[in-house]
Amino acid sequence: MLGILAILLDPFLLIGFFLGILYLYLTATFDFWECRGVPFKKPTVLVGNFGSLLLFRKSQPEGVKEMYQWFKDERFFGAFRVRSPVLILRDPELVKSVCVKDFSHFLNRGIPINNAQDPLSGHLFNLEGHKWKGLRSKLTPAFSSGKLKRMFYLLGECGEELQRLIKEASRNVDRAVEVRELATKFTIDVIGSCAFGIQINALTDEESEFHRAAKTLSKPSYKATLWRMLRTSMPRLYRLLGVQIVDPGVTKFFMDVVSQMIDQREDNGTTRHDFMDLLIELKNKGTLENEVSNPRVCNDEDVQAAKEIVLDESTIAAQAFVFFAAGYETSSNTIAFCLYELALNQDIQDKTRREVCGAIEAQGGKLTYDAVQEMKYLDMVILGMRFALLQIKMGIISFLKDHRVEICGKSTVPIKFSRRSLVTTSEEGFWLAITPSS
Repeated sequence: MLGILAILLDPFLLIGFFLGILYLYLTATFDFWECRGVPFKKPTVLVGNFGSLLLFRKSQPEGVKEMYQWFKDERFFGAFRVRSPVLILRDPELVKSVCVKDFSHFLNRGIPINNAQDPLSGHLFNLEGHKWKGLRSKLTPAFSSGKLKRMFYLLGECGEELQRLIKEASRNVDRAVEVRELATKFTIDVIGSCAFGIQINALTDEESEFHRAAKTLSKPSYKATLWRMLRTSMPRLYRLLGVQIVDPGVTKFFMDVVSQMIDQREDNGTTRHDFMDLLIELKNKGTLENEVSNPRVCNDEDVQAAKEIVLDESTIAAQAFVFFAAGYETSSNTIAFCLYELALNQDIQDKTRREVCGAIEAQGGKLTYDAVQEMKYLDMVILGMRFALLQIKMGIISFLKDHRVEICGKSTVPIKFSRRSLVTTSEEGFWLAITPSS
């Protein structure tokens, strides 16, 4: 008996036993696609089919493109995110069915929320079901044309500061500027002003709290990537471990800023016609003026669910956070990529500048909301909608209105994509020369 007990307590045997159990758990789903007759690529233990992305061996566009080419003759195929099966669609008609025709069946992103441990995770991007539809129906009016027009003066102020810095940069000896860095500071200023009602001055202040928070959020990290992968592939383990995806310092900063803004505005009765005003109105009234639900995604049950949603400070902070986190880097990279391509294609840049200047002249020489709306040529390279579209167009206009962007000695041609960034961007930045257009 003692001999058997000694064998069972042997450390090597115990380690081997637990490793065996772990292996069985991690591979238990690997026959999922085979059983359903779906073509799939054999996964690897621990990483599934996403090893090149998880380990930063390939950039996001390169890794996804490689996966997309695995089954060139198939309409769809299966893959594994760690141990979770995922279906990848290749046929545009199937993509259209999921995103448009049958959208009501594919609302959820499968991202679990842990409000207690990660209070900023309960935002619109992560919410599911009635909560998502309800909150979406409440927030959609915040981005109506009328409300964006009332916010436009805030974007105009940030655009004027960006134009001033661009003019200064054009006077430098080599005139070489990392335009993504300038665009990032611009988008931080815009979102800070329009979402939080704060003049951040990231364009001139490298040490602003928002700028530091942005750098923390965008800093590549194996740990953060692992937690994100764990969150979607093994949600039960994610909840059990109580993982906090958002940096604790960043969480505290955003919670404090939102709390201070709400107290300040409610105590003083001040308004700025910005996103924070709208969130506070939702918090106090439950709806926005002229709120209209979208019948395509909201039925009577969803509308009732929306009425039951209460916006407390934590929920408001989460929405303001995702507005910042999802908006500054995606928009700044879109601006940078656009300027880079315009520098390579001067004829298209000239056509774009003519449209910009023509629309401004038609408004009496002023850059107004209506002038920006008339610039349809710019819309052709911007997937963003509503606020994102307005912000990106304002950034590009600020660069092209009085200046020209050109390839310089520091420019990387062709672009080398970053392997460590969550968004598609250049490994070595977007260095361009800026010169006066006339």
